[in-house]
Parts: sequence; C-alpha cells; structure tokens
Amino acid sequence: MAPKRSAKALSNAPKRKKVVMCLTEKIRVLDKLRSGLSYSAVGREFNVNESTIRYIQKKEEDIRRSVREAAPESAKVTSIVRDAAMEKMEKQLNLWIQEMTTNKKSIVDSVVVRLKAKEIYSHVTQGQEKVKPFSASAGWLARFKRRYHMKNVQLAGKAGPADQEAAEEFKKYLLSIIHEKGYMEEQVFNADETGLFYKNVGKRTYIMQMASKAPGFKSFKDHATLLLCANAKGDFKCKPLMVHRAQNPRALRGKNLNRMPVHWRWNKKAWMASEIFWDWFHNCFIPEAERYLHSKNLAFRILLILDSAPVHCHEELENAHPDIEVLFMPPHTASLIQPLSQGVIKAFKAHYTRELYSKASEALDANEETTMMDHWKSVSIRNVIDYISTAWDGIKQATINNCWGKVWPDCVKNFEGFEGVTEYIKTSVENIMHIAQQISGEGFRDMREGDVEEILAEMAVEPTKKDLDEMAERGTGVSDDDEGDESQPETPRIVPLTAAKISEWNSALEKIFNDMEECDPMLERSLTFKRLTSTAFIPYAETLKDLRRKAKQTRLKEFFKPVWEGTLLTPSPGCESQTPGVEPPDLTCQPH
Repeated sequence: MAPKRSAKALSNAPKRKKVVMCLTEKIRVLDKLRSGLSYSAVGREFNVNESTIRYIQKKEEDIRRSVREAAPESAKVTSIVRDAAMEKMEKQLNLWIQEMTTNKKSIVDSVVVRLKAKEIYSHVTQGQEKVKPFSASAGWLARFKRRYHMKNVQLAGKAGPADQEAAEEFKKYLLSIIHEKGYMEEQVFNADETGLFYKNVGKRTYIMQMASKAPGFKSFKDHATLLLCANAKGDFKCKPLMVHRAQNPRALRGKNLNRMPVHWRWNKKAWMASEIFWDWFHNCFIPEAERYLHSKNLAFRILLILDSAPVHCHEELENAHPDIEVLFMPPHTASLIQPLSQGVIKAFKAHYTRELYSKASEALDANEETTMMDHWKSVSIRNVIDYISTAWDGIKQATINNCWGKVWPDCVKNFEGFEGVTEYIKTSVENIMHIAQQISGEGFRDMREGDVEEILAEMAVEPTKKDLDEMAERGTGVSDDDEGDESQPETPRIVPLTAAKISEWNSALEKIFNDMEECDPMLERSLTFKRLTSTAFIPYAETLKDLRRKAKQTRLKEFFKPVWEGTLLTPSPGCESQTPGVEPPDLTCQPH
C-alpha cells in the first residue's frame, strides 16, 4: 500500500483556482472536442478539471442553443445556460434600447425598461404551455445591465440634482465667456437636432390606425432628422439641415438638391452622423453665418453652443476654425438650459403640424371626392420640405430670443420671457385641434390637447414587435434594410426646364389674370393678385430671357462657311496653332 500523504503536505499543495467559464468559452471547449482533442488535453488548455470538460460536453445542446438565442454581449459574460425565452427577450430588449437611445433623444428610464421587458417577454412566450413567471425586478435589471455592458449607460429620466448643479455651473461659465470676450447677441448661436415623423397626424386617428395595420408598414420610413440653428437675437435662422433615409427619392428626381429650402443629406437610418455634422459645420453653417454677420457690419466672431451628443465632433471642433469658439453643455443638461430645447423646436413642430393639417383641410374642401386617406398617401417628401420651410420661416424672432432666457437672461428683449413662448405654443395647439375637428373622422373630430402634445413631443423611432423579431434574427437595427423602392426607381424621368415651358406658364397666368378681372366684382382685389403674382414670377421671367438669349447666340462654326467646291487643302505642319475642329477656307500658312 502506498504511504498516505500527511495533512501538512496536503495543506502545502497548490490549489487549482476555480475557473468560471462564460458561454463563449464553453463553445470553444466544444469546438476543441469536435476537432479530436481528448478531455484531458482540453482541460489542460483551459486550466479546468477533466470532469468539467465532460460535463460541458454533456450539456452541449443546451449551451449551443443558449448562445444562439443570446446576443454576443451576453454570451461573453454569462456562465450558465439560461431559459431560451429569457435570452430572446433580453436580446430584443437590448436592441430596443439601442434603437431608442443611439443618436436619439428618447427618455428611457428604468421604469420604462422594466415595463418594456415584461411586454417583450409576453410576446416571445406567446403560445407556450409552460411559461416561467417574470416580474422584471430591480435585481434582474441590474444583472441585465451587467450582462450587456450597460454600466456606463445612463437610463435617464428626470434631471437630478447633479444635472441641475452642472447646468448652473455651465450658465456661469458661458456668461463669463460672453462678457470677457465681448460676444454680441448676433454672434452667439445654438444648434440642435430633432426627429420629425413628417406624416404623423396622431396615433388615435383612423389614418394612423389603418396605416399601422397595412402590410409592410414601418414608422421609420416617414422619419427624418432635422438640424436647426439660430442666434441669440433671434433675427437669423440657418437653413434647416434634413437627414433622410434615401439619397435621391422619387419625388425629388430631376431637382437640384443644392438649391432647396433645406440642406439635403442622407443615410439609411435618417440619423445625424459625425460626418454629416462636420460637413454642415464647414459647408453650411460657416458660409451662412459669415454672410449674415457681414450684412450686419459685424466681425466674423462666433460662439456656438452644442449639447454633448457624440455626433457633434467634440475634439475636432475645438480648433476647427480660428474665429469660431464652440462650447459643449454638460451631459443631461440640454433639457434644462439649451435654448432651442426651451420651446423653439416645439414651436417649429407646432407650425409644421398646423401646415400639414391645413393643407389636408384645403385639399378636402377643394374636392369632395378626396378622402383624408387619399391626401395622406399623396403627401411626398417634396411637400414635406415645403412644410418644413414654411414652419421654420414662421418662427418669430421674439420666440427664439425668449428661449435664451434660461442661459443668458440679459439678452432677452421681451419681458414675457419663457411664459410667452408657452402661451404661443398653446395657441398653436388649439389651432391644430380646431383644424382637425373640421376634417372629422375618428381621432380627428374628438382630438384632444394631449393628442397634439404627443405629436409635438421628442420621439425616437420605436420598433414594433415584428421589427424586434427581425432585428434579433439579423442582429441589426430597425433601419438597416435597403433604401427601398422610393430611393432607387428603375427609370427616373427628368423633365427639363425649357423656354417653351416657362412661356406656357406665362400664358396660363395671363389667362388667369384676364378671367379674374372679368369675373371678380372687386377690381382692386384682382389687380392686387396680379401685381403680387407677377412679382413672384420675376425669377422665371429672368430665366426665360436667359434661355432665349442663349438660343439666339450664333455658333462659332457658322462664321466659317466654305464658299468653294472640291477637296480642302491640307495645312502644313506649321499651322498647329489653328483652332481644333475649324477648317477655314483656302488658308495655308505662309513662311515668314
């Protein structure tokens, strides 16, 4: 019999450190076993007992299924095989959070996440016989955040005391910069993005109810991101930048995208991106602001205030231009002090919604056979751009100036302040409700103030349950699909602007003027219309003159008409200076 080892010897023997393997590592173990390695060899490689390797192989089917259902982030930190429904739910919940928070401004706090988790869990377990109860407890949420590396992700709700304090500190710092460097109200700007669901007429309306049930309906297709910018005085607004999901939609085929009421940019998700913002800063903001300050006889010195969104190129903008200073607000303070977020963006959306409803009401009044659904379907991106331009032009200088009161009180000229902006928006909401009630129909005739407020609220694209299922299978975001039929039509038809077409318009206007003068008993009204319309037509009249002048210009080759018959003489090598393509008659180069 072999001698027994003493207790002292056993206590001195090195103990194998306990190793907890995540699911990803267990998959590597199983792959090693499939390649032909022995249990002992795999155990030595991973520094675990041979019995552990055998147990892992015994649970191979469950492990592979769990990894297949889980997202990569979870598989890297989870060590046990979890319930398939829980894995699927957490994977979809993670994708949902990404869609709602990445480059967007949706409020996603812990309460919302837990409620959404229960909703998704009910969806993924639908039809199953034995369903484990799931309460979405605070403990589960903490583990979920750890599994998906959300330690640094703030699921924020209302601004806390720390945010309030940071906002006050930034306000003091901003005022010190303004006073120290002598910035004027015309030279201080704020820019901010907002999402626009440009065909949203209210969730309770029968239009949205029917549209959401239609095959292939996805809300993100009618979504765009706008970048708005204005100065503290409120007398200058930059042309809006619009980020759409299509590079060249069918409705804009043949249009010069550089000559529109908006700066047109695109990506597949219709989100603001660092490249787009950098392009806007250099090619849109700087030229526009420089022209404005020059018109005011002011020095080109600018203080630009931005929030801390990652797309705002924090490091790059610090020294992007010698005459432009950029200040970034602390995180989670934009809702407290950012001027455009204090009512400008909401007022803009109120104007846009009123324009959307007004055009619908006019279309229904003009043709009794047209339904609201017909008009809603006919609204194209070209109409949307028109509504955006009209809405942004409708924002008054006093409205913008008042919204700077929380961060720069001394620049506000109107004593009404922020209360005046609130009252202004409230009046716009009432106007929208009044127009909606005239349209009639379910959701329109009984539209409430809360319905309009929901349209004006800052929203992100929320994926549906079906979207989440597809995203979980693909492992991508909701808007990562192809551009769709709208972005790439097969045979675009471009109608050129010709002199004949402008002449046709001019003749049509003349006919309208004559008919109005004949039929309208109020001559002053018809003449006023004629004068205003003729003034508005001046750019086309100038274009018509240019086209006719170009058509009358004599071509160069018409000056050189041969007057002889026979074969042209071949010029000597010394005639290389002759104009290519022009063969003057009976000319040869003579030696000097």
